[in-house]
Amino acid sequence: MRLFYFMNNTNFYIPQNIFSAFVALTTPALSNYNFITKNASLITRELNNDKEAIGLIPSCELINNKNIFVSSKIAISFDGLLSNSYFYFKPNQKELSTIFLRGDVTLNEVLLSKILFSELYSTDPEFVIDTKEKLSDVDNYIIVGNENLDPRVFGKGMSLSDEIAELIDFPYVNFVVASYNQEKIEKLNKAMLNLDEIVEENLDKIIKKIDLSTDSEKFIRENFNSVYFEMTSNEMDALKELIKLLYYHGLIEDIFEISFA
Repeated sequence: MRLFYFMNNTNFYIPQNIFSAFVALTTPALSNYNFITKNASLITRELNNDKEAIGLIPSCELINNKNIFVSSKIAISFDGLLSNSYFYFKPNQKELSTIFLRGDVTLNEVLLSKILFSELYSTDPEFVIDTKEKLSDVDNYIIVGNENLDPRVFGKGMSLSDEIAELIDFPYVNFVVASYNQEKIEKLNKAMLNLDEIVEENLDKIIKKIDLSTDSEKFIRENFNSVYFEMTSNEMDALKELIKLLYYHGLIEDIFEISFA
């Protein structure tokens, strides 16, 4: 799945996952943007190189980009089984020593997984980027992005989003729309009102444009009420709680104000 639309001068960088596609394919208002898919971890680099661009960035990237403007209308958040990241544990293990990170890994998975294992299991496993081509039956994984739709693992994982949402008692804001150009964000906000409603109304059309297996499509439809594409006051509070969580676990030095636009 690659999306390249070239119709004006504003680049809009998005991760290559199905939830980003839901945003990009939702409304004709977005057809005026140049959508470019990138590894999620590289999008803030693009925004730092192109101050006029917009990007859908992992929320934890804000800790290294505190001056960036964040949309007060658009985000991708979860609070249930649907997620962009899942844990897969090998059976019958007595201790959790190593976790392999696989897929479109970002700062979110690295930092938030450390917190979850500390909170839930009182353990501090080693996190290792998986360079192997194939999955192993004897390793523990965090898989990020579309590889979770692979039939070998689909439906067998534990939702990272669900665990974080329970921990902070708010939805887990996974991705935010951001730019160093405040005016670009404000213009986008005006074009993207009632996004949750629009996505739901166009769900059938969007799914037809995405190559999904029957099982994946069924699972997404059944759990679609656990993903949100609007940044409401609830998601704003959730994002602030996420920053506080990183601070309380000593992963950042201070709590900072998010520049919502």
